[in-house]
Amino acid sequence: MEVLKLQNLSKTIGKREIVKNLNLSVKEGEIFGFLGPNGAGKTTTIKMIVGFLKPTGGKIYINGKNIKNSRISSISNMAAMVEAPDMYPYLTGVQNLRQLARLDGDISQSQIDEAVKLAGLSDRINDKFKKYSLGMKQRLGIAQVLMGNKKIWILDEPTNGLDPSGMIHFRNLFKKYSREKKVTIFISSHILGEMESMCDRVAFLNEGEIKGIEDVNNMKGNLEKRYLEIVGGEEDDFSNN
Repeated sequence: MEVLKLQNLSKTIGKREIVKNLNLSVKEGEIFGFLGPNGAGKTTTIKMIVGFLKPTGGKIYINGKNIKNSRISSISNMAAMVEAPDMYPYLTGVQNLRQLARLDGDISQSQIDEAVKLAGLSDRINDKFKKYSLGMKQRLGIAQVLMGNKKIWILDEPTNGLDPSGMIHFRNLFKKYSREKKVTIFISSHILGEMESMCDRVAFLNEGEIKGIEDVNNMKGNLEKRYLEIVGGEEDDFSNN
């Protein structure tokens, strides 16, 4: 089943074409990687998918529905984390989650508690958001996604700022949800290793264009070589440093 489809999706800001005629589709239960260096157009694309930006051209389909014509129903089963989470600084982590839960209207305290536990924030959830490190803010953003029990996750660089153990934890968590609960995950990153170890397929994005889409299972050990072949650049630009 095709859950997400981009058809000739484009975005121009001023005189600059940020995203150029993107075409891709994501299947149910698939972890689909959106890999590219900083400035490639990943976040702009994600903002169009979740409705934060209006496309200049092209179409976005969620479960076969054009979101331009049925935005609310199309994204009702979608959870998103776009860029670094930006929440109320003087509220605690759990207070922020409760505010977001009220907007959704159908999230219980037990769901919030479970999401906090899965995100590894139980010991710090009552601290104010302004005291959180970048990694803790990322964990809170992921907890926000987890608590809604949505079937489509759109994640923009979710492991940014996490230590290696945190990256491994969420990598395994995402894989568990996709395999066992058929959650469809569209995830952007500039880190090659994360994409290779987590995703089923990867789209290579550079300068607003998709340069190729590859099945990771057919490219084990060769993803980095392929990336550099079709995107270009130096190896160190895409390392986990």
